[in-house]
Amino acid sequence: MANQHKVLPAGASSAGIHAPYDMIGKHAAALPRGAGVIRTPSMATHSIPAADVHLKVHEQGTGFPLVLLPGMWCDHHDFDTVAHGMAGNYRTVGVDLRGHGGSGVPPQSWTVTDLARDMVRILDFLNIEAAVVVGHSLGGMAALQMALMAPSRLRGLVLLSTSAEAEKPERRAQLSLMSMTINMGGMNRWLARRVASAFFSPSFARRSPAPIRAWRRRLRAMPKRALLQALEAVRDRPSVVDRLGALQMPALVMGTREDPVAEPAQAETLARRIDHARLLMLPGGGHALPMEHSGELVQALHQFMNDQVR
Repeated sequence: MANQHKVLPAGASSAGIHAPYDMIGKHAAALPRGAGVIRTPSMATHSIPAADVHLKVHEQGTGFPLVLLPGMWCDHHDFDTVAHGMAGNYRTVGVDLRGHGGSGVPPQSWTVTDLARDMVRILDFLNIEAAVVVGHSLGGMAALQMALMAPSRLRGLVLLSTSAEAEKPERRAQLSLMSMTINMGGMNRWLARRVASAFFSPSFARRSPAPIRAWRRRLRAMPKRALLQALEAVRDRPSVVDRLGALQMPALVMGTREDPVAEPAQAETLARRIDHARLLMLPGGGHALPMEHSGELVQALHQFMNDQVR
């Protein structure tokens, strides 16, 4: 039977990391020592061979591994603040998905299942038996597929602004139109601005223009083939809603109430269908939860890790 999920209150500000708040229940432990201090351990970068592409991975810190999977048309930089906030206590592994960031572009189309297989290869290469996996948007879809495919490799699952559902017909039509536009003209400046306006909230755009400019530059640097492959993988993915009851690892589902891409109802479905899931919905913000709500995310991850990883 699906669990009765609990909507948990937000207690931190994205401007920084504040006092611990109750994420998992009233008996949850306090943050570990040093959790409120952002440290910058040295980073190691790996190029990991997969079946048809090499995968770029950036790790820092020591301790239990925390794998960070970014969304479509994003790379590990979306998690920079989060990785720095966690690396003082954990081994953070920031992944560039195939076709994104420093990873190679496959010669042919790929699926969300291919991403899940990539994640298992990464864990094998890094000699990680099991990890807590955090996935945003497309990265969350990959994390879900990985949890279904190789559940023993996940100690916990954190899903950010993502969905287990297939795209609705009207959304598939929008993505197909976007694919046609990119195929004809690539990711030009105008289109990159349109994409960013859907990804970031207006309030974040006003207070943090520099990170958004850097994000748009990375987006425009992506090869056309990589853009189209990722778009098609999202558009054509099947629903896994009916399989969520098989997941038995602890899970945290997070979203924002004003996300125009991943609707709050999709987060509620995840939390309701995954037996050991908790739901945290944040007020305000757009789709870019790891960037717009980095403080709340670091806070929630420390509490989740402290409770689940012993």
